[in-house]
Order: sequence, then C-alpha cells, then structure tokens
Amino acid sequence: AMVRPKKRRGRPKKGAELDMETVYALRLNVEFDQAAWEQARRKASRFVLVTTVPKEWKGQPMDAKEILKLYKGQISVEMNFSFLKDPFFTDEIYVKKPKRVAVLGYLFLLALAIYRVFQRRVRQFITPERPLKGAGGRKLTRPTGQAIFQLFWYVRVVLLELPDGRIQRALGQPLTYEQRRILQGLGMDESIYV
Repeated sequence: AMVRPKKRRGRPKKGAELDMETVYALRLNVEFDQAAWEQARRKASRFVLVTTVPKEWKGQPMDAKEILKLYKGQISVEMNFSFLKDPFFTDEIYVKKPKRVAVLGYLFLLALAIYRVFQRRVRQFITPERPLKGAGGRKLTRPTGQAIFQLFWYVRVVLLELPDGRIQRALGQPLTYEQRRILQGLGMDESIYV
C-alpha cells in the first residue's frame, strides 16, 4: 500500500491542505494449469447428439462422424433463424391458442424467406471489385440483410400538406450513392418513398 496526495484537476490553491489517498497494488503469480486445460479441451470437443437418422441414409452409411458432419453443416440454417432466438422477438408472445402460435411461426418463416430473397438479390450485384460501402465506411462484399437495412435507417420522408388538402411526400435529403445503387439493383428507385 502507498499513501499519496489525491490527484485533482487544476492547480491547487495556495495554502490548501492536500487530501491523501491510499493506493493498493496487487502482485499475482499466474501459472498455466496443463491438467485443467486438457480437461476443458476434452469437454469442449465432446458432442452428444440424439438423432433419428438411420444407420444408412441416402445410400451412405451414417456413423457418428458423418452425423456430426451433417449436423455442423446446418450452421447456415441456424444463422438464418438466429433472429427468432432474439428475446426482442420471442421473449413475450401473447397468443392464447396453439393455432395462433402456429400462424405466428408461419409468419416468422415468411418474413425469413423474404429477408433471404432480399439479401440474395442484393448480393448478386455486389462484387469484391465493387463492394458495398456499409455503415462506418466498411467494405462489404457479402452484406447481410441487416447491414443492407442499416443503410436505409435514416431515410427521412417529409409529408407536405398542400393548400387543397392533398399530402405530398418528398425525401428529406437525396439518397446516397449506395442507397440508389441497392434500389437500382433491385429494379426500384426513390419513387418507392415518395
């Protein structure tokens, strides 16, 4: 432990008493525990899968190694459904009947299908030579749907009420190059906003 004057901003006043503080320093000795590391590695490399896949499937023998390979190949599907695991969507769902739960599930699947088609269509015209400039200036060659939507978060549409009572819509500011590029690639233009 060390006692020293407390640091304050600025210059101390003449004749002012200094506040003291006690500062403690810790010294730690760290050693690598080989046995604990090995045990953690063995535990992390163990998979328990329960499956209904038969011993032979689609003309191929399905041993433990093949089943694990098949399971790990589902990561792209899992990534697509990650939004369903987000508490924002699934934390509190108020539906009373099982039929309505099923309908909600179908709506989520429909939303996911639209999201994937949208993402796929945009990725068709984004190339490593002409990447998409995402939020924060990142270069995106395989942008996710979320990264694409981020570019459109701040599009403002202004509603003007004309003297005859009609409402005219206009963009608050022109679309950026990247926004126009995405809309053109999807066969649209800024008229979808106005």
